Amino acid sequence: MVQFGETIPLSFQPLFFEQLGISAAIIGLVYNIRNIEQSVLRLMAGSLSDVFGRKRLILIGLILIAVVPFIYAVSWNAWLPLVAMFVSGLGVSIFFPPTESYASSLYPTHQVGAAMGRYHMSWAISAVIGPSVGGFLALSFPEFRQIFVMAGFVSMAAVVVFMLLTRGDHEKRSGEKVSGQTSKLIHEFPSTMRRLFGNKSVIAGCAAVFVHAFCHWMLPTFIPIYAAGRLGFNTVDIGLALTANALMTAVALPIVGTVSDKIGRLLPIVTGLLASVAAFAILPHVQSPLMLIAIMATLGFCAVLEFPISQAVVMESLPLADRGSATGIWGMMMSLGGTIGMFVIAAIISVAPIEWIFYFCAAFSLAAGLAMVAIRDYFKPQP
Repeated sequence: MVQFGETIPLSFQPLFFEQLGISAAIIGLVYNIRNIEQSVLRLMAGSLSDVFGRKRLILIGLILIAVVPFIYAVSWNAWLPLVAMFVSGLGVSIFFPPTESYASSLYPTHQVGAAMGRYHMSWAISAVIGPSVGGFLALSFPEFRQIFVMAGFVSMAAVVVFMLLTRGDHEKRSGEKVSGQTSKLIHEFPSTMRRLFGNKSVIAGCAAVFVHAFCHWMLPTFIPIYAAGRLGFNTVDIGLALTANALMTAVALPIVGTVSDKIGRLLPIVTGLLASVAAFAILPHVQSPLMLIAIMATLGFCAVLEFPISQAVVMESLPLADRGSATGIWGMMMSLGGTIGMFVIAAIISVAPIEWIFYFCAAFSLAAGLAMVAIRDYFKPQP
């Protein structure tokens, strides 16, 4: 539900920012506020979930994410969108690591690929319908603000659902115990990071998700700007393209995760990166909405071959006691990749036509695919 509410504005949110007087290059930097936060906070949230319990952090994250659309609804200049991005980044950083840790703990280690695939499918299903719903609503309402309000109420429903379904889930913590564990966590944090990054499989999984986020996180930001400004597509066309991306992700997630448990993690990741090369290279030559939809669907499948499989690489290489920290590390590298990628894309678009960013992502994906092959031994679980 929270992902559904968050994705309803995807087809028009960058266009709304342009209405507020924010340029395309600066829009990328606005989105990066959220990415920077995740780069810093996801790692801490993953570790803290092992101390404070998952339920508390999940609930706080849900509430923060749910209030974001309401902030956009009352924005009349560039300042409140900055606040909204900050709140969104904080909420996502707090919400995802404990939920990912919980999902992985429900399955044995050798089935962690299936666990991550099914978990990510849960939010991908909602993301399938969100952009299309938002695109159609944008044709029916005179302003985007009313749709932001609707999206806010949809996201708020997630808080209600979570509270109702976890009423019997009590996580008791005494102040002294939490304080002592927190101090211990902070004191041991540097050594924990050295130990985790000393694992070659952790390095491989983090490198793979970094590359994925570097190229793919810019799509919801710049595809609407490219499709509306250069191609003349309307919000319905844009929404359907983003929906195709999410639909392919939702369909493929449970399948690819399970398959990777059998054939290994390297082959899907490399295949996803090399297929992305072709998709990114074709994007500047889009001639119809149907062609854009097909390319976005392809990139959605490529994403499934990359990000949940990379998470499985990290998860299976560590004991259950480190799963919270593992999700935090993986999430941090994903966010860091998206952050740096958005900075680079914003720099390119400030001096060159928007089509250049797609050629750049094609070249970057090709280099990354070759690099993954070069470190293929890192993808084998370490003793």
